[in-house]
Amino acid sequence: MASQNYLLPTVAQCQSLTDDQCRRIQDILDPQGIRANKDWELQHQYELIRLYMTMKSFPQIENAMRKKMDCSYKTYNNRFRGWLFPTTQAEREQKIIELYASVSNQQNPAPVEIPPPQNRILLPIRPSPPQQTSQLPGQLFSRPQQHLVGESSQHRVSVSTVSTFTSSSGSSAYTHSDDSFSNPRFSVATTNSSVSSGSQYAAPPRPRPQPQTQPQPQARPPQPPKHDPVLGLWNDMLRVISCGRNHSRLMWYDAFPRCSICGFSQWHALMLHARSYSSGEFLNAMRRLRDLVKHDFAGNFPVHFLMSAGVGMDYFIHLVQQCDTGGQNVFGQNPLHVLNPRDLGDQLISFLEYFNKRDPLPGVLLSQRDIYCVSPLQTLLQQPLERSMYQQVLKTFPCALISLRSLDTSGRCVMEMMDNASLRIKPESPTDWGKIQIGITETSLFLSEAKVQSGSVQDYGFHDIARGARGTPLFNVLYVCRICNQTCDQANTHTTSYFDQMICAWNYGRDCNAADEFGMTPAHLLVTNPRCNIDGSSEKPSQTAELFRTLLPRNYPNLREALHVLDPEGNSLIFNIATRGFDEILEYALALEEPSRRPAMVNACAKRPKGKSSSKEWSVLEAVVDKLADLDERLKYAHLTMSDRMVGRLCEESNRLKRCKHILMAAGAKIDPSITTRYKIYD
Repeated sequence: MASQNYLLPTVAQCQSLTDDQCRRIQDILDPQGIRANKDWELQHQYELIRLYMTMKSFPQIENAMRKKMDCSYKTYNNRFRGWLFPTTQAEREQKIIELYASVSNQQNPAPVEIPPPQNRILLPIRPSPPQQTSQLPGQLFSRPQQHLVGESSQHRVSVSTVSTFTSSSGSSAYTHSDDSFSNPRFSVATTNSSVSSGSQYAAPPRPRPQPQTQPQPQARPPQPPKHDPVLGLWNDMLRVISCGRNHSRLMWYDAFPRCSICGFSQWHALMLHARSYSSGEFLNAMRRLRDLVKHDFAGNFPVHFLMSAGVGMDYFIHLVQQCDTGGQNVFGQNPLHVLNPRDLGDQLISFLEYFNKRDPLPGVLLSQRDIYCVSPLQTLLQQPLERSMYQQVLKTFPCALISLRSLDTSGRCVMEMMDNASLRIKPESPTDWGKIQIGITETSLFLSEAKVQSGSVQDYGFHDIARGARGTPLFNVLYVCRICNQTCDQANTHTTSYFDQMICAWNYGRDCNAADEFGMTPAHLLVTNPRCNIDGSSEKPSQTAELFRTLLPRNYPNLREALHVLDPEGNSLIFNIATRGFDEILEYALALEEPSRRPAMVNACAKRPKGKSSSKEWSVLEAVVDKLADLDERLKYAHLTMSDRMVGRLCEESNRLKRCKHILMAAGAKIDPSITTRYKIYD
């Protein structure tokens, strides 16, 4: 598992860790001693920890331990998970840096390997403590080391001078505080030599080398608006309908017709090019456009486009006074999902607090998830911020821990998202890459501190219930609920039924719309995963509908986002409901959402199975009609090959699919919807 993170300890440093240091690492990760399999292979545990600290992959650990242990790399992976060691690369790198910093000391016998000089930025893991002496000028940190070698040969810089440069307490790279200059015997003015400073034989004064400054690496300059008409993206973050036409050069003052596919208008052009105008010019331009339609077909309002432009606070103040800020677009993005904080600076916190207090549902905008289960906090942390801002941002967001511990539909954590964002930005701006890397460390520290205060995270919840879990068996007769730790029996009001477990999960604040490590939300798991009753019989569709209504109650509009989240295959929730014949759930789910959004819900398209047709995608209605045709074909000869009970089940399934078909068509579903019909929620 190769890594380019220069903050990691070297292989020699890791291999020189003592048994006591390895034990301290275990105590740091598991102070209460609750880790699983803690007695497994005790004689080899410290050696395994040293291998883990060297960033070796688990197959490499398997090869290294082959002569001592007969285990596969999967076993090592599971054991380190049980010992509370992170196993993903991004989290593992950060944890190794923290662990080594905690257990290393001055007596560590490992030699420090100095990497070859490169023009890179060395970033501290934590803020350096304040020092009494003056700090080195910022320019010296960016000076290549090979330049110093050249000057040392010209001016005969002593070894002590070079070491003074590398120390944080020196005031200059060429300080003359070493013995050769401080000793008066070496002073020209105090020697007994007959050569005076004014003599013709006196040596010319020694030139004092001036430090040559090198410009500090700068952040990325402002970029012009970028439109990807194929993927349907503005500035790599705001999702729009992919129209195939590049609108990035359209200007607001040149009248042009609204795009017939995506709904792009002069309002949006003004928002995207707002950086080119002063706040006064921006306000006058909005007044000239006040009679035009402000939103596009996907539900993006002007504030969505302005958020992605990276402007300052004055522009947002003018915009809020002129038009509505809108909500989530058809892709689940609210304005904060696409916030570029470039020009907000220190006003970012007050900006977030304004949206946090907005009515009618304070805090919802800061916690909503898009169709990929990504929250505004997770997207904002992928932007380069100053080190001091990360902790302030994390403390501003309500329920920040829930967002940080949540995964997206690809199973990625926020650390992986931030790491991927930094790698994308690194070729353009190493400075911004470094800022995001610092943000990963700050976020890890925030999570570590929160874990110490709140204890371990309880993972059992809606996902496990939707998969059919019933708690921990007790004597093969009773079950212990893993949420409230109560014994579940028929005499108690809290039974092992899925309904009672869901009520318990609600009472204990479990997240009902988070994705698990497989990218599945509880709503998707309810309709795609079969379950059995206590007596072993299959769960009926009416029982599944009852669980769905319990998971997403009618009187909680902030939970509507769960209706639009995709599964890892890209299928919408409506697609999974309708193609499985859950007509009662389909009718309920559509009734939860506003009428203007229902056509987009029933016209969402998914990947077509291989061999079905040459087309890559098919609509919800087409998938239901196709499955209905397959069932009718089976029913033609079912009475010859199947029992009456099986024939009855097929007939019931066929009837439910027919009811789903009628519900979809009543909501505006099409067999082959256009790209605009799939995502249009506003005219």
